[in-house]
Amino acid sequence: MYNGKKRRRYIPMSLSEEYNRKKKNSAGEVLQAIQDGDYVLSAQAMAEPVSLLEQMPLLKKWGRKGITYNSCMPMADLPWYHDPAMGETLEHVSWFFSAPTRKAHAEGLCSFLPAGSTSLVRKTLQRAAALHRRPVLLASASPMDSHGYFSLSLSALFERDIIDRGALVLLEVSPHFPRTWGDTLLPISQVAAFVETDRRAPVSPLPGMGELDRKIAAQVAELIPDGSTLQLGVGHIPSAVAEALKNRKHLGIHTGLFSDSLMDLIRSGAVDNSQKGFLDGISLCAFANGSQELYDFLDDNPGVVFRRGTFANEPKIIARNRNMVSLNTGLEIDLTGQCAAESMGATQFSATGAQTETVQGAQLSPGGKSILALHSVYTARNIRGEKVLKSKIVPYFQPGTIVSTSRNEIDYVVTEYGVAWLRGASVKERVKELIAVAHPAFREKLRAEAWRCGIG
Repeated sequence: MYNGKKRRRYIPMSLSEEYNRKKKNSAGEVLQAIQDGDYVLSAQAMAEPVSLLEQMPLLKKWGRKGITYNSCMPMADLPWYHDPAMGETLEHVSWFFSAPTRKAHAEGLCSFLPAGSTSLVRKTLQRAAALHRRPVLLASASPMDSHGYFSLSLSALFERDIIDRGALVLLEVSPHFPRTWGDTLLPISQVAAFVETDRRAPVSPLPGMGELDRKIAAQVAELIPDGSTLQLGVGHIPSAVAEALKNRKHLGIHTGLFSDSLMDLIRSGAVDNSQKGFLDGISLCAFANGSQELYDFLDDNPGVVFRRGTFANEPKIIARNRNMVSLNTGLEIDLTGQCAAESMGATQFSATGAQTETVQGAQLSPGGKSILALHSVYTARNIRGEKVLKSKIVPYFQPGTIVSTSRNEIDYVVTEYGVAWLRGASVKERVKELIAVAHPAFREKLRAEAWRCGIG
C-alpha cells in the first residue's frame, strides 16, 4: 500500500486491514459493485475518475440494465459516450454540458438535466429515491492519510452532498492528485471500494488574453475597490480582471471555482482575506480547474478550503462576506437585462451553474455587486459560410433560448464599450444603458427594434 508522495506515515493495523479489504486490483473489480437500476453519478470536470469511467462498457458485457449515468462538465471524451449500444445498459444525462456531452447530445445519446448548483443534488436524488434507485458516486481521490482519510482533491461541489445522502462511494486513488482541505476529506469508512492508479489530474490550458479582454477588465477593475471579496470564473475576461487587480489590497476569495488567476492574486499579495468579515484568513472555493502549478499550490494548503456547493454557492452564505463581487459572463443579454449563459436557441452549450446564486448573494452582501462582463460581439457564419459579426446584446432571444439569470437579478453589465448599471432601472433606462455599451455597428438596429417592441 502507498500513501502518496510526502505522506508515507504509519498506518494503524485496523486501518491497514480495512484498506486492503476495500482495495481492488482493477477498475473493473470496483465497477462490479454497480447493480441494475443504480443511479450512478460521476465527480465533475477535473475530478472525474477517468480510469473507472473508461471501463463502464464492462457493465454492458455483464448484462447490467436500467442504470442512469449522470455526468457533469466531463473533460474526457470517452468512446462509449457515442456508442448507441450502451443505451441498452444505461441512460446518460448531464448537469453541465462540455464538448463531449454536446457531441453526445447531438447524436441523441445524452440528455441535459436542468438544476441550480445548490439544488441539483437534492432534487436529483429525491427523484431517484422516489423511484427506489440506489445512488452511486464515482470519484477521484488523493491517497489515504495515517488517520484514515482520503481527499476528494479537486472538487467538493456536489460530491460531498451525494456522499452524505447515502451514496455508495467508489474511488480511483492516485498520488498525483493534490490533497485539499475542507469538505473533500473522506474517511475510509464511507468508501465501498477503490483502485489505485498512477493517473495525473488533467490540466487546462491557461486562457489567453486579448486587447478587448484587457479593455473590459480595466473597466471591471474600476468597480472593485480594496477590501472586496471575489468570485471569479475561468476564461479570458476573469483572467484579465485578476491581472488588473494585482495592485489592490486586502482582497478576499469566496468562489465556486478556484483557478490560476486566483492563485496569482494570492501570490501577488493582493489577496490576504483579512477584510471578508466571514471566514477571514482563508480562501474558500468548491472546486478547482487549472494548471499543474495550481494543483501543486493547492496540495496540502490549509489556506484554501474546499466547501460543498450548497455552502459555497448559497446566496445567504455568500452575502455574509463584505463587499462581495461576483463576476460572470453570458452568451447574450437582451435589452431588458435577461442573461442567457447556457444556450442560444435550442442549442445547449453548458449550464446555469452557480451564476444565479452568486449574482443574488453578491447583491445581498454589504457593499456588494454583481457584474456580467462580455465582449459586445461574436463571430458566426451566415448561410453562405461567410464570417459575420453578431451582437451579444440583442432586442430579444431566439426561440428556445434559456434565461439563466432573470432581468430581476441583473446589476452591472460591462463590455469593451463601457459599463451599464441596471440595478433599480426601468426597462426604458435599461434599453438606453445597454445600447450604449453595445457595438456601434448594432446600436441603430437595436434602437429601432426597441422602438418597434414598445420598450425604447
